[in-house]
Amino acid sequence: MPIMANSTDRIAAVRTLLKILCWIGLWKWQDETGFLGIIKRNLRFVLHLPLNITYLALMWLEALTSTDFEQAGQVLYMSLTLLTVVVKLMNIWQKRDMAWSFINELSCDPRYELNNRDELEYWQSEQIKFRRILYTYMGCSFAVGLFGFFSVLFQENYELPFSYYVPFEWRNPERYYYAWGYNVLAMALACSTNIMLDTIGCYFMFHISLLYRLLGLRLEALQKTSDQEATLKLRQIFQIHARLFRLTHDCEYLVSPYVLSQVVLSAFIICFSGYRLIYMSWQQTPGPFFTTIQFAGVMVLQIFFPCYYGNELTIYADQLTNSVFKTNWLEFSVETRKTLIIYMEILKRPVIVRAGDFFKIGLPIFLKTVNNAFSFFALLLNLSERQISIKP
Repeated sequence: MPIMANSTDRIAAVRTLLKILCWIGLWKWQDETGFLGIIKRNLRFVLHLPLNITYLALMWLEALTSTDFEQAGQVLYMSLTLLTVVVKLMNIWQKRDMAWSFINELSCDPRYELNNRDELEYWQSEQIKFRRILYTYMGCSFAVGLFGFFSVLFQENYELPFSYYVPFEWRNPERYYYAWGYNVLAMALACSTNIMLDTIGCYFMFHISLLYRLLGLRLEALQKTSDQEATLKLRQIFQIHARLFRLTHDCEYLVSPYVLSQVVLSAFIICFSGYRLIYMSWQQTPGPFFTTIQFAGVMVLQIFFPCYYGNELTIYADQLTNSVFKTNWLEFSVETRKTLIIYMEILKRPVIVRAGDFFKIGLPIFLKTVNNAFSFFALLLNLSERQISIKP
């Protein structure tokens, strides 16, 4: 018998995160009717247009008006990062209804209820693991921002935490904190948007992979059941698997644009982060120097997590065939065995989450991205040295 639906929260790992996303205009509210609903629906524009999008434009203006590679490198690494943030922002705005329905089905649909205490304990332990890992990642990301915001205040020269185009002279006591304050507000919102949308995208893949794993456990448990009971449970498993296959495609549609932009641009972001470090002295500017190192480390994690959870989804889906063999299916009736053989034929169809129909989301693309980052870094250093050598 299924456990009571209210005995556990199936999306406990991100329940608090979803509430925060609502307040910063990145998630649909439960009730968006009436005058208050109008405010809730338009909160996203009030927050993100003057901060995220305007801040991105000012960063790119600073990068495009730079006179050399060195000056451009100081801002390009963050300009590209903000570009991925805006891609994620537009993606979740466009698909907000679908994303809300997706997570609502995972949370409330009775088809995915947990059947026994073992499943409940397994589910809760996996949710806790995810929450610990991703919240640690979120904490590290926020730490980079906080370190960058306040470390520049202890330097002798006036410097912004993250460079952007300022339309007035800010290197003086009277106006510095205006530029610094906007920098902090815009970057804090951009950082929150970035890591929270990363986390929810990873959770989509994590939750689907967990459901595939539960199907595998239920298949393996059939070895302890009679043939008649196994037939009934197999029918339920087939129905869940059919729906789960469609949910996997929905998950791909939701996460594909942001993973594609993240992977494509991350190689350049890491490259420009390393290039920025080449021209910085940790003794003269310790704050920005260590902030850049921390940023590069977090950026590597930002690529790794979606690749890891996409890889886990594929692995757990592929393991269903092995779970069928563990059912002692040879002891079942001829009709049940035929049903299992048909099911194994269906399982030959690979379950893959792709990014924009270009590549599979998995650990191989993570390694390739890191390798490309080092290749671009070497090329950029070579171009920079040539530029220096031709100067009179």
